[in-house]
Amino acid sequence: MPMTLPIRRPTLYNCPSLATRSQHGQMAPVSAPTYHHGIPEPIDPSAASTVVPVPDATIMKRLGYIRLLHHQAVTQSHAPAPLNFSSVLALHDVLEYFFIVALAHLGNRHGLDLKSPFVENAKKFRAPDGGRLFGLDGVHRIGHDRNGFKHNGSVPGVDQVEQARRDAATFLEGNCPRLFGLEFTDISMLHIVPQEPVREHLQAGRTAADNGQLDDAMAEVAMAFDQLIADWGRGKYLPGSAFLTETFSLQAAWSRPNRRVEAFPTPSDQGVRSAMSGLASSVKEALEGVDKELETIRNVLRIQISGVEMAQYARFAMIAPEISMSMNGDRRAAHSSGEFHYTRDNYDFCEMFVMESALRIGLRDFRYWMPQTYGDWDRAKAAMGANGGRLPEDMQ
Repeated sequence: MPMTLPIRRPTLYNCPSLATRSQHGQMAPVSAPTYHHGIPEPIDPSAASTVVPVPDATIMKRLGYIRLLHHQAVTQSHAPAPLNFSSVLALHDVLEYFFIVALAHLGNRHGLDLKSPFVENAKKFRAPDGGRLFGLDGVHRIGHDRNGFKHNGSVPGVDQVEQARRDAATFLEGNCPRLFGLEFTDISMLHIVPQEPVREHLQAGRTAADNGQLDDAMAEVAMAFDQLIADWGRGKYLPGSAFLTETFSLQAAWSRPNRRVEAFPTPSDQGVRSAMSGLASSVKEALEGVDKELETIRNVLRIQISGVEMAQYARFAMIAPEISMSMNGDRRAAHSSGEFHYTRDNYDFCEMFVMESALRIGLRDFRYWMPQTYGDWDRAKAAMGANGGRLPEDMQ
């Protein structure tokens, strides 16, 4: 029998109160009035209490996708025209998907025909508290603008895009507590990150941020991105040209070459010897500077090839701590000038950047087995010969 959350109806004409979450992540009771096309209706204080089922893992994952899609649609809506036009289509899809997930969560108790238009079904639907969904007028507006754009070629204007963004937020934030028992902004998107080590760092960062420990939160989000790029680059490289056999490794490098510059043979004259030593020291210092610049360029190129959005990476890199590795392999975050900008908003940006980067990289990631020695080469050739000319799956 599924767990349920009690809902006690308030006696005031207020907006739907948003669910709160304790430090242990448990959902708290949710209160919500009844609405008619976005207008609160009088509530009978003697009305019976209703319940909202606690979302299971599958529903929470779908809600995580919805919040991600909403974030992307909102970001697109802020783009200059005409790049922001299609955000109306995206926002409509988000609302419809949210409604479908609500039906999957609560059950199609009203026998709605899912082939009917979304806005018609939304009008007929009743929340567990017995009231209509909040913000239906906004759903109708978005649907009207979406149909006009998609079917009639009526391009939405700036005002329509802004109104669609506000209407979508009203619908999602107003109904999420009533249908799922939690605030829309409390929906975690972290469980959709496919890389487990990255996800663990992000979850630790979110916990620290929720507790007001922004230094620790920023350290975890920086570790998450470093882990993401290091895992992606492991075993990958760019082959050299026909005249340059040296490959360009995409694997993370934790140390620069230790150059040694000496004057040989050593002059017998003390003055000449001192001058040569000073020259060697200057050359070594200059080469170390070049090595640092080359490693920075190599790191940026590695990140760019991975598919990360580079404009957002520039902002992330300026805020997030740097990651260094000790001789025994332990990684640690070193706070620098970015700590002057450790705010909750900047943490949320960094978390979203790492999460979107993880999804991009997860979509394109690949692994190839490559020989490391002549013995590996010979064994692979023999294995292919015994397997019809194909590398066996256990070697791939």
